[in-house]
Amino acid sequence: MAPSLSNLIITCPLSPEKLAEVKTHFKSVHHYPPGGKDKVPKELAKKADVWYSNYTGIPEYLKFEDIPNLRLVQLTSAGANTALKSPALNSEQALKQITISSASGIHSLSIPQWILSQSISLYMHLYLQTYNLRHTQKWARNIPQLPPPPPGDFGNSGRTLYGKTAGLLGYGHIARETARLLKAFNVNVIAANSTGEKRKDEGFIIPGTGDEEGIIPSAYYSTNDPQSFKTFLSKSDILIASLPSTPQTIDLLKDEHFEALPKDAILINVGRGDLFKSETLIKALDQGHLSGAALDVTDPEPLTDGHPLYTHPLVTITPHTSSNVKGYFEVGADLLLENVKRVREGGKPINKVDPEKGY
Repeated sequence: MAPSLSNLIITCPLSPEKLAEVKTHFKSVHHYPPGGKDKVPKELAKKADVWYSNYTGIPEYLKFEDIPNLRLVQLTSAGANTALKSPALNSEQALKQITISSASGIHSLSIPQWILSQSISLYMHLYLQTYNLRHTQKWARNIPQLPPPPPGDFGNSGRTLYGKTAGLLGYGHIARETARLLKAFNVNVIAANSTGEKRKDEGFIIPGTGDEEGIIPSAYYSTNDPQSFKTFLSKSDILIASLPSTPQTIDLLKDEHFEALPKDAILINVGRGDLFKSETLIKALDQGHLSGAALDVTDPEPLTDGHPLYTHPLVTITPHTSSNVKGYFEVGADLLLENVKRVREGGKPINKVDPEKGY
């Protein structure tokens, strides 16, 4: 018999309008937004069979014995590594009883836009032009942080994406929507994943986004095959990483990988900061293996005060905000309702997390 999933607890932000809509789908709904004074009472936690949570999972003041009826946790994050560490979910018994679903798919509205904007900014050096004019308050076209242009050249500020190759390290929903957008700039797209094979996207897809059949990349490469991975890197003028944090991806990129990139390559990282060491990145930049990097995630994270990446002239950083978009938690609630519907009908939820992989 399929679970009824009638009692919902929400511990992430949600607009009054969306909360009212969600309430029409459950017998009881209790909202405890983060930062509020009230904690979820244990008597309510014991009745809950569905939980809508941010990336942290079940609040740390609750244990597994406090949620005996919980069957489905819907996260607002694509990764689940932090949620899986929460006291209520970090046991084998909990993972047998509770299905955790990620929000993979909802970020196609925000992160690909960030990737495109940062790629263009690095290619046009818009971030340096803006910084220089703001601080010098002088109308100057050349960029002193960069090598001077050859005699007769038109400044040292711009390059074009046209005809370049973007190497997408990881080909999930973020990369698929990024690939779709890049094609408008006549960018060749290649992809690398663990198998080196094309696969269909069976996750949550917002209409009009992504590459469901995986047909945009002109070639696929395997991160598990050293020669295949090196070939992928050697072709990637724009290396775009959107990998989750797993034992296989931690410190995946080392000196030799950055050295394999084409001349003047740039790096975009929106996955997790532990994909490479900050010292390795700085070395690659200083030795000319990279001409720029845009980071929304860092090693360590948060980045420590005064870290050299903050002031490196070839680096732009945002504090893990690339996913931020108005209505983010409302889109996540749509995924929650779809998954509840599927489970009630005896099916499986979208984006079921594999605890061993962490996503």
